[in-house]
Amino acid sequence: MGRKLLQLFCLQVFILLTISTSGWARHIVGGELAFKPTETTNRYEVTMIQYWDENTLTNMNRDQTAEVLIYRKRDNRLMDRTLISFLSSRSITYQNRACAAFRSLRTLEGTYQGYVTLNSASYNDPDGYYLIWERCCRNDDINNIQDPGSNGMTFYLEIPPLTLLNASPRFQSPNGTYICIDQPFELNMGATDRDGDELRYSLVVPLRGNTSRNFPIGDDRPKQGYPSVAWAAGVSLGNVIPGNPSLKINQATGELSVKAQSLGLYVFAIQCEEFRNGKKIGAVRRDFQLLVIECSEVAPPESTVTYNNAPAFKVEFCPEKPIQLATSESSDWAYQWQLNGQNINGATTARITVRDTGSYTVVKSFRTICSRDSTSQAVKVSFGTPPLAVISTPADIFCVGQNVELTANDGNRTPGYLYGWKKGNSPIGDNSPRYTASTAGTYFLNVTIETNGCQAKDSLTVKEESILATLPDRLSMQFGNTIPLEPALESSSMDLTFLWTPGTGLSSTTERAPFTSPSETTTYTLYVTTALGCKAEARVQVIVFDKLYIPDAFSPNGDGVNDQFEIRNARLQVEEVQIFNRWGEIVYYSKEYSSPWDGYYKGKVVAPGGYTYIIKTPFHTYKGQIQVLF
Repeated sequence: MGRKLLQLFCLQVFILLTISTSGWARHIVGGELAFKPTETTNRYEVTMIQYWDENTLTNMNRDQTAEVLIYRKRDNRLMDRTLISFLSSRSITYQNRACAAFRSLRTLEGTYQGYVTLNSASYNDPDGYYLIWERCCRNDDINNIQDPGSNGMTFYLEIPPLTLLNASPRFQSPNGTYICIDQPFELNMGATDRDGDELRYSLVVPLRGNTSRNFPIGDDRPKQGYPSVAWAAGVSLGNVIPGNPSLKINQATGELSVKAQSLGLYVFAIQCEEFRNGKKIGAVRRDFQLLVIECSEVAPPESTVTYNNAPAFKVEFCPEKPIQLATSESSDWAYQWQLNGQNINGATTARITVRDTGSYTVVKSFRTICSRDSTSQAVKVSFGTPPLAVISTPADIFCVGQNVELTANDGNRTPGYLYGWKKGNSPIGDNSPRYTASTAGTYFLNVTIETNGCQAKDSLTVKEESILATLPDRLSMQFGNTIPLEPALESSSMDLTFLWTPGTGLSSTTERAPFTSPSETTTYTLYVTTALGCKAEARVQVIVFDKLYIPDAFSPNGDGVNDQFEIRNARLQVEEVQIFNRWGEIVYYSKEYSSPWDGYYKGKVVAPGGYTYIIKTPFHTYKGQIQVLF
């Protein structure tokens, strides 16, 4: 019976240890907090970055949420808390894959994020506030602190009063790296600040906080501050990683440097303080670890980066035409391209397509041997200056039937420039800095520098101005009368000038529709001109007639005297003549008065007496009686 109780007790202890161990955070190898205002008043974004050893990370020991506490700095009063959630993770790229594989170096960057609403009126203490997150425990194999497996870690961030608009500095993601013993080492741990504040860096003692194996997750119980880790024997802040020189940080840039003399895993903390107008307004700490390993002294020869098969030091390109940088290729070597000192994920071949500006280097290492690596000289890549592209033209409107010349810039070909013209979406013309447009529309110019692909564009809409004037071929008028000359106009311009020639008999030579009263038949010409100078012309013949003479009697007796009803001045004036007898019969009809009436109707001379006439002209219709006499 006692033996069974002992077995049960051991099983319970094993289960408790298993549960407790799974709650420890030995996979976490570093991280930091960040804080910034959002576009919504009194709403703030809280972010936590954690760096994980992927070898010891499981779904069981990765926290899905984390509680961040907010305290007033002056008296450590708890002000608020926010729960942030796991958002995403990504792999940290190691530049020397052989050494990383040899030491099973696999690191992930995890991101937690959440939002909190804080009334700025309640967060106006001039000493500011701080954010805290605590977790236990660190991994057991850290060499520079005492009892590492029982030490927790604390992420710490100071913020100013919320009445001062400010976002905390953000550390850039570190390269996946390690330190080769007895070899110079550098690592950029700089931060950026969106507010443009001054940043100063220092090494500080990491915080172990108040967590433990039994209480692995931080809480809001009153505390006497946040204890620091205890250094191992012989280690201090001055030699966090022992070496010659030992670990140091550039106060202005945040770049770490060391020449380590002892193998092992070392933990340290970087503090980035934020100054505005010379006054400190905040600070953020990054807790981090670096491994010192044994590397072969043999290193590959330094790579030469080329562009277009020539060594490259400064290269210009344009976003429209990405370029390719390359280095010599060998199956013995592994490659890792960097941009501004940061490893580019996936850029692990001898060539890289460049789409962004900055300083490019390539790290070359042996593919299967953990040894020193070599870094190429940096290639400064920048965007080239776009070419000039301006469409010039004497006028952006021209007359129908004419054309206008479009010129790129000054119209002269610039060496190395390629010119392309389009009307709408349709390519036109050839590679010339000039194009003659004969139709209205929107024209596009594209100028490309042949060497780097830089482009510039311009567009211009040109319009056609049309003008059409029409007049009747001829008009008739009776001498002494007045008639208007009214042209029909179709024009895209309302700004028109008029000129009539000759001016004889006109009321005006510059009006659109003058009146005319010529003494004889006259042909008038109208000239219409737009403000642009487009012209149209039209002509009209004004035929002038004397008054009609209509006799009141005639005698169709064949004596040769007054034998016909003859209307004088009728030519080109009379449109129609009708003569009726007393019963209303038409005894004579003539269109345009082709011949006088001889007094006959149906082959016989009409009887003497009165006959009614109707004579139509363009100006008047005459009615009256003519007497037929014998």
